[in-house]
Amino acid sequence: MYRFEQLSEVQLPLVNKFYKQARYSSKAGRGEVVFVLKSDSGIVAAVRLQPKVDGWYFLRAMCVHPEIRRQGVGALLMASMREFLLAHSVYCFPFDHLVTFYAQAGFHIEDLTAAPDFIRDACSRYQQQGRKICLMANAAMRPQIKD
Repeated sequence: MYRFEQLSEVQLPLVNKFYKQARYSSKAGRGEVVFVLKSDSGIVAAVRLQPKVDGWYFLRAMCVHPEIRRQGVGALLMASMREFLLAHSVYCFPFDHLVTFYAQAGFHIEDLTAAPDFIRDACSRYQQQGRKICLMANAAMRPQIKD
């Protein structure tokens, strides 16, 4: 079974070691929120959330160890983050083939024109480089409709 944890800053080298073992080019930085799933043998999945000035977060580096992919571990990590995702506005740039995965975790495709300049510019730049990505945001990003 897996244990869900939010890592402290002093534990960030553990997730960086995991990314390296999983052959994923990413490094967690100071100030980021990092969630992991652990087994008895160590970290098996991780995700980083980079805080931004306006109070929202950018989801990056979602990674499941290659040996256990397509077994629901990524979905379990996202489900375990539910409380955080309900309380915070989060953007991400998933590859097109992962849109359904993120939609199941409560994200929706977002109009680039509604995004902060930094996000809009970065997403457009990546798309112009040929990356098959889109902009998604979680439900906390949706404006609340009042009766």
